[in-house]
Amino acid sequence: MQLVEFFYGMVTATEVAYYAYIYSVVSADHYQKVTSYCRSITLVATTVAAVLGQLLVSLAELSYFYLNAISLASLSLAFLASFFLPMPKKSMFFHKDRIPETPQGTMGQETMSNAPSINKQPSYQEDKDAVKSSVISRTLPECQSDKHQRHMLVQLCKDLKECYCTKKLLYWSLWWALATAGYNQIVNYIQVLWDNRAPSQNYHVYNGAVEAAATFLSSVTSMAVGYVKINWDVSGELALGIFSALDAGSLFLMHFTANIWACYASYLVFKSCYMLLITIAT
Repeated sequence: MQLVEFFYGMVTATEVAYYAYIYSVVSADHYQKVTSYCRSITLVATTVAAVLGQLLVSLAELSYFYLNAISLASLSLAFLASFFLPMPKKSMFFHKDRIPETPQGTMGQETMSNAPSINKQPSYQEDKDAVKSSVISRTLPECQSDKHQRHMLVQLCKDLKECYCTKKLLYWSLWWALATAGYNQIVNYIQVLWDNRAPSQNYHVYNGAVEAAATFLSSVTSMAVGYVKINWDVSGELALGIFSALDAGSLFLMHFTANIWACYASYLVFKSCYMLLITIAT
């Protein structure tokens, strides 16, 4: 089980790389819609998986082993599909257009070639200058590469300072960290809570159906974010406060109630609100 959790953590961490990839292949003008698309399509796929799992277990009485086999086949197809994704043509961070610098050696060579013939030196001097220009042209790319790397490092430090001196970015990041940690706790242990409220040995359980409904509602809210024309700089804090309060209330209700249907409803509210806010934050 510890090994399973270790690899599950690695897979969960790849979401960061996935979103970084998406933002590096589209322009900043499309970030809002791309974020909602990526988040919602992932949730739609999870909905389909949950419905399929519930149907196979409830109607076909399929063993959980075959659900694992289906999951493995699906992940293998996803792995193969990743090889056909287009490669980013620019860095997500260092993609500002740079003014091309004209090599001094090339300028000197062009100036000499365009000069009047009366200014030409003897052939021995021309050969000497040609060798010197060739050496400069060979060492120039290395110097430019070192200069570009130093420039990137300085730019990264400036961006880091600018980001973490921004109050708004700080509290959104803090909310992201705390909310994601809480969300992972809920998702990992919600099945245990449901089994405690309604043991599967004594009740008909609808955990898969509830997971499917919650994920579908989350995909709808995530997709809506891409099309809602709201200035999140103005309304973001209000939305953050309202929906975070709803999440907290649903968690308290799940803790204090003994009714499995109240737990199901609270989970629907919790997951929908979280996915809405995480899409806005992204």
